[in-house]
Parts: sequence; structure tokens; C-alpha cells
Amino acid sequence: MASILRQAVALSTARYIEQAIMVLTPVVLVRMIGPSAFGEYRLFWLLVTTVALLFPFDLPRSLLFFFVRLDSEGRRLYVGQTVLFLLATTTIAALLIFVFRNALPPGMKDLLYDHGFLLTAFLFVWNLGLILDVLPNAAGQIRWQAQAVVATSVLRAALMIFAAVFFQQLEMVLIATLIAACVRLGLLTYFIARYCGIRLFPLDKLQFREQLRYALPFGVGTLLFHTRKLTEQWIVASVFSSAVFGVFSIATTLLMPTEVLRGGVANLLLPKMSHLHSLGNQEELLRLNKQGNVILGAIIFPTIAALFAFSDEIIQFLFTKEYVSGSSVLRIYLVQTMVYSIEITTLLNVFKQGVSNMRYEALCLPFAVLASLVGVRYYGLPGAAIGSVLASLMVYVLFLKRLSEVMRVPVGRLQDWKNLGKISIASLICALVARFLVDALKPSASVAAIVGPAAVLTLYAAVLFATRYYRTLAEMRREWGSMRLA
Repeated sequence: MASILRQAVALSTARYIEQAIMVLTPVVLVRMIGPSAFGEYRLFWLLVTTVALLFPFDLPRSLLFFFVRLDSEGRRLYVGQTVLFLLATTTIAALLIFVFRNALPPGMKDLLYDHGFLLTAFLFVWNLGLILDVLPNAAGQIRWQAQAVVATSVLRAALMIFAAVFFQQLEMVLIATLIAACVRLGLLTYFIARYCGIRLFPLDKLQFREQLRYALPFGVGTLLFHTRKLTEQWIVASVFSSAVFGVFSIATTLLMPTEVLRGGVANLLLPKMSHLHSLGNQEELLRLNKQGNVILGAIIFPTIAALFAFSDEIIQFLFTKEYVSGSSVLRIYLVQTMVYSIEITTLLNVFKQGVSNMRYEALCLPFAVLASLVGVRYYGLPGAAIGSVLASLMVYVLFLKRLSEVMRVPVGRLQDWKNLGKISIASLICALVARFLVDALKPSASVAAIVGPAAVLTLYAAVLFATRYYRTLAEMRREWGSMRLA
């Protein structure tokens, strides 16, 4: 079996290619279909993303926990249960959208009127395709999943850009997106047929209840978490025009690469940590999590610092001057991203803390909504992001406290806070120095967007070598990377 590190690199590279394509595709679209149609395109994805995040209830991700504990027949059964569940919940979501469409933001009502059938078809195809994001990982076919991620993302971008350039119509762009999603679902069907099989009927009620009992608490917690994160987007979509929502959504687009790396490694670690937990080896699984977070922090922290320091220039370079006002939103979200880049949700999954997850998210959701509403009223677009960030900090502290109680480990030992602190301070200093140098030289925005972040990363690498701290990271990488998946 390949080491965790090599598999993490393979899957993360694929995810980075996917996210790079997802960032660059809007760069083309915004120039081809215009601000108003681009805003409607972002509203389309807001609706799709909302359904995809809220209605699966974490059932697909539960396969990462169960697969290493099941025989071949059990795997076929659990895949079938997941498919049936997604079909049922997506049907409910589609019905709710059309029943309550008059309560949706004006731009979204127009979108449903013009493209309702296309949206419905896309919801079903896209939601079933979510299983492709976890099933090959759960089955140990990491290379296959990496190849599928790259292939489907390249195809989707090619079709969408072709439609935008040659037709310059939103409808044709959406049709191209649907075609790409159908290909993605076809790949999932092929994988199931070749590698694990599927059993839809008869439904094993006892096994289905077991899967639901594990997944639903996390699913409700995930629903509340994403509701909290999506609330400000819905508030902006309701208060402002489609074009302004397009400006706001740019910030979330630029956050994707860091979130992908964190999420990809978390998904890789969950099966291994689940296996260690079943053996009662808590010390080893905690070490696996701590070292992984330091290694990820060494990559993510300087990236966040570079984005924060040069957000104006980066947005102007990628999306034109019309979208620079979204830089303040991006900076606020980067604070949240830095906190959540220290991954602890995998520990919650392993120790079956779904109920606690759900309870803490429910506790903080009203505060997040109220803070976003007040923020929009007094501070405009940046104010909408404040609620999610403050609530995220609250939830994170509560998670740490709960894990400390369950694992009987002090909060100070749950993570390698000393090394994480060193990395964050080094990243901050390098970003400040690079910002000062760029301000002194006063290059054009396009040059600053490239040279500025490059200077931050170069200075950061120089600090690691000058202090010989790279040796500490290299040692952690060797220990962590040599571990093999169960």
C-alpha cells in the first residue's frame, strides 16, 4: 500500500488542479457573459451548493468510516443505501425549492422561471455524483479517484468555456455544466460496477439504521455548519443585486484551494484513524492527527498570509477592477480558514461525537445569523461575513473542549500548538515584509498580484532554511508519510 503522504499528494494535487480550474473558469465567464448573467450563474451554484451541502446529511462520508470494517457484501449494501438516501433527499429538496420559490431572492426566482427544469435535472445528477468524492477513497483506490477528479474537472471547464465563448448565453453554459455532471455520474457507475458493486433492494433495515445512527448526528451538525456558512450568502443574495452577489462570491472562490487540501487529507486520514480507534490505539491516532496538522500548516499558513496581504491585487488581476470590493470579504474569511485549517473534525468522527457536533452548531447558528444581519445593515458586504467567522471561532473552542473531555487529554496536548504557532508567526512576518517592499516599489496591480505572493513564499522558505526549522518539518514528514493506510 502507498504511504499516506504519497496518497495525500496524489489526491491533493488532483483537487488543486480541480480548484485551479474552478477559479479560472469564472475568470473567463465574467468576461464573456457579463456581470448580470455571471451573478445569475453564481446564484445557480449557490442553490446547487446549498442542496449538496445540506441534504446528504453526511451519509456519503460515512463510507470512509464503515468500509474498512465491512466485508464485500456489506460494502455493496452500504453503497446501495447511500444511493437510495441521496435520491430521496434530493427529491425532497427539489420539491421544497419549487413549493417555496416565491420566498427566494428575486434573482433566484427569475433563474427558476427560466431554467427550472435544467436546475432540477442537475440537482439529481450532481448529488448522486457526490459519492464519487468519497467512495474510491474508502475503497483504497486513491489513484483512480485522483484521475477521475482531474478528468471531470477539465471536461467541465472545457465545455463551459466553449459555451461561454461561442454562445455567450447563460443557458448554454448551464447545459454544458449538466453534460459534464452526467459524465461524472457515469464514472461513478463504472467504479461501482468494477470495484465494489451495489445492492439497492431489499433494504436491510438494521444496517441502514446503523449507518443513519452514525451519520445523521454528523449530518445535522454539518447541515447547521453549512447553514451558518451559507447564511451570509443568502442574506447578500436577498439584499443586493445579482451583480453584487457575484462580487461577494469571489471571496469564497479564492478560499477553495486551502479548503480542498485540508478536506482531502482529512478524508484520507479518517479510514486509518478509524482502524486505529477500533484497535484501541488512541495515542497513535492522535499523533497522526497532530503531525498532519503541522505539515498542512506549513503549507496553508503562508498561503493564507499571502492572500491576505495581496487580496486587492489578486482579485483585480483575476476578475477585473469591478470585483476589488470583495477583497475585504476575502480577508475576513481568511481568518476563519486559518482557524479551521487545524483539522480536528476527523477526531470528532472517530470518537462518534456527532451529537455534540450537532448541539454546538445549533447553539451558535442563531448568533451567526443575527451577527450577519447586523453586519450587513451597518457595514455592507464585509459585515455579512462577520457572523460566520465569529460563530466558527465559538464552535471550534467548544469542539476542543469536548474532545479534551472525551479523549481525557488536555487541550494543550490535542495539537502541537508550539510548532503551529511558530509557523503562523513566520508566515505573518514574511507577509508584512513583502507588503512593505511592494508598497515601496509601487509596481502595477498585475505585477504585484504575482510578485507579492511569490515574495511571501520565498521569504518563508528562506526563514525555514535560515533557522533550520525545515529539519523539524522533514522529520515529521518522514514519520507521518511512512504510515500506511489500513
